[in-house]
Amino acid sequence: MKIKYLSLALLNIMCFSAIAAESNSLNTDNSFFKDSKFEFSTRNHWKYLKENASQPKEVHSAWGQALTFNYKSGYWLDILGFDVTYDNVIKLGASDYFATRNLLYNDGKKADKHNAHGFNKFTQRYAKVKLGNKEINFNGKAGWHSLKDMGVISSSQHLTRNSYLGYSGTLKYSNLALSLAYIDSTLPRESAKKVHFYSLDRKHVIDNIKTAEIAYKDEVIKLDYSYGVAKDYINRHAIEFSYKPIEKLTFGSQIYGSTALKNHDKMKANVRDFDDSAWHYAADVEWKEADWSAKFGIAYTDANRKGAIGYYGRHIGKNNRGRYNGMAAAGADYMRDGEVVLSSVLGYDFFKDNTTGLYLNYGEFNYKHETLKNGEINVFNIWKPTSGTFKNLSILSKFGYGWSYKTMSSKDITPKLRDGHAQRSPTLSAETVIDYRFNLL
Repeated sequence: MKIKYLSLALLNIMCFSAIAAESNSLNTDNSFFKDSKFEFSTRNHWKYLKENASQPKEVHSAWGQALTFNYKSGYWLDILGFDVTYDNVIKLGASDYFATRNLLYNDGKKADKHNAHGFNKFTQRYAKVKLGNKEINFNGKAGWHSLKDMGVISSSQHLTRNSYLGYSGTLKYSNLALSLAYIDSTLPRESAKKVHFYSLDRKHVIDNIKTAEIAYKDEVIKLDYSYGVAKDYINRHAIEFSYKPIEKLTFGSQIYGSTALKNHDKMKANVRDFDDSAWHYAADVEWKEADWSAKFGIAYTDANRKGAIGYYGRHIGKNNRGRYNGMAAAGADYMRDGEVVLSSVLGYDFFKDNTTGLYLNYGEFNYKHETLKNGEINVFNIWKPTSGTFKNLSILSKFGYGWSYKTMSSKDITPKLRDGHAQRSPTLSAETVIDYRFNLL
């Protein structure tokens, strides 16, 4: 079946390529074919985590290979076009707790490595439209498509990207941009199965998510405000700001907030992340030189939950990815109620096209008259040639050690106390990502 779908996809692309060649010989102004692009890329991704926060020590590991075919048409009459992305994922390895790595399809309910499978899907298939000129223009999409920081919604990539069914569009005038989006279903990044959005307890379907964004951008300042509503569940706010007084220096700040609606209030207290509202405040500063860079950040979370530790959840319920560009999102999100976190990313180019660095986080908060401390140290290396034979190759590798505390469960981050004291919980993590891209058309 996989070979059948792949063959059909390739046949369609070959047909369009043949038509494009014929069309160009007849009409050199036909930008629909002339501007078409066909790209084939591969991704090999392995993720590993050893931890004992909510259970005895376990290994969470998954390894897969993705093959991606991406076709982007030009615009017919300089107005209409369409894009298609096909992904095929092959399972290479898995441990019992593979599902937490979000790489392979979990065909079961128990933590069993035999439930790990590859999958294939048309991740994106949408019509696109553009109107206007360089001064004022509109770009829109309708169908299954990924949304990277569109309002309060975003997409992230592991072996594949998650995509959403719906509509989105951006109207630009000079340095201003207004964006709108409406989505009601998703294809998760680790699955080919269409699913709806759900509350954290999975008892309430979130019928749709609507979002709007207004942004200003010039060479010095970027300012963005987004607002979204997950129907009957959560209102979401996101403010992102950066200021670049000189080329090497950038100041940044982010504010993210969630307020509860009626279906959120219906969930049991031990399931939800917060009671009425959750807010996360962050600021950072970055300095960049030709061969090194340093970025430092501080953040604070206010997310009250009666009788337990509250939390600012980045995502809007289940099966979507919420917009978040702060430094507190690391191996373990540092967004607990009352938590202050210090973060830094240090990178140095020991030789051309290769960056080696450290990613450091330290956070602490108070719980029942005790100060809980947690953090992590990650070493990373990125090799991404900009010229030569391997200019379309990139290799990321990282590993790290972390320390935290034992929790009530995998879904409740409240500390599990013994004789009134928290219990230490160390972690060991590693990851590799190898990407290669071929431009076929």
